[in-house]
Amino acid sequence: MKAAKEQENVNGLPDEASAAPARSSSRMQKLSAIRRPRAPVPLGTNVAHTLERMILDGVLKPGERLNEVALARELGVSRGPVREAARALERLGLVTVIMNRGAFVRQLGLDDAMAIYEINAVLFGLAAGQVAEGLTSGAAISFSRMVDEMGRAIAAGDREAFFTLNVQFHSAIVGEARNREAAGLYETYSRKLLLLRRRSFEEGGHMEQSNAEHRELVEAILAGDGPRARQLGEVHVRGGRARFLAAIGRTIGQAGAPIATKLPRRQRRPPEGVAAREERNESV
Repeated sequence: MKAAKEQENVNGLPDEASAAPARSSSRMQKLSAIRRPRAPVPLGTNVAHTLERMILDGVLKPGERLNEVALARELGVSRGPVREAARALERLGLVTVIMNRGAFVRQLGLDDAMAIYEINAVLFGLAAGQVAEGLTSGAAISFSRMVDEMGRAIAAGDREAFFTLNVQFHSAIVGEARNREAAGLYETYSRKLLLLRRRSFEEGGHMEQSNAEHRELVEAILAGDGPRARQLGEVHVRGGRARFLAAIGRTIGQAGAPIATKLPRRQRRPPEGVAAREERNESV
């Protein structure tokens, strides 16, 4: 009896045979947790992502109303997810919802845009300086490759490809800095500026100028020169602001009007006819 007891529990532990079922049960629980399917993404979230992409890609223009019926038909969903998506995009600052009128792609006021550009200049400069002081070889190769790809897009006259690569380049530098707080702020503000930044590359020579600044910034980063990288990062974003102002100034000047110092935050509502009332009834 004593020998059997000692065999069962030499050091106060169960023998291997009795421990096996417990270990097996624990293993199955872990495997079950790993294999458990993830919760499906809500439909409204998927629709919001799609609409956000349409806004940032310029498919839906600033000031354009989100026609709930038409979008629901185009996306193959009911009106509910479109309405939910509009509210989510309002929280992101991409959409403005006006009571009894509907949801509209946000039109960023010029004063607000200038303030955001200045904030982003500081954030991007901070990130560039931090990247220069802790650069990895993989990031260095990636930055150089993106600058070269933007050069090829310029040579091909592909403004959309350049714009996409430009956004990726900025995001890559901010992400490589590994400063989550700064990255979160930069992403929030940049999302709003994407409504305007395409305009910066409408003028001849603006893409070339922007990419020359990219190349100079990457050279400072590769040299590990944090202070210079920070300075060039700030200068680059402020250069983007100047290119945007030049683009909208030329457009307004061509229209025969003086260059505006402040854009209206909300357009005046035109007289409403029967067709407009019927359209309004379909809105968010």
